[in-house]
Amino acid sequence: MSAVQAAFAVVIKGVRPIIPNDCLPTLREIMTQCWDGNPEVRPSFSEVVKMLEYAETEIMTTVRKARFRCCIAQPMTQD
Repeated sequence: MSAVQAAFAVVIKGVRPIIPNDCLPTLREIMTQCWDGNPEVRPSFSEVVKMLEYAETEIMTTVRKARFRCCIAQPMTQD
């Protein structure tokens, strides 16, 4: 899918990338909140920064050996 096709799919069809099953719940929550179709519900940039800082702390203290995969390489799906 090209960048233009991906943008069209997101805007017109509400398509989002597939989140891998082994994605950390904290990161999954950040992604799904940021993808909300209603801009009023999405977190502000400062809230996202705080969520990422919390996620970093959680990752560094509880999941030191976790493998991270890039979600971008996965096909997109409509939820």
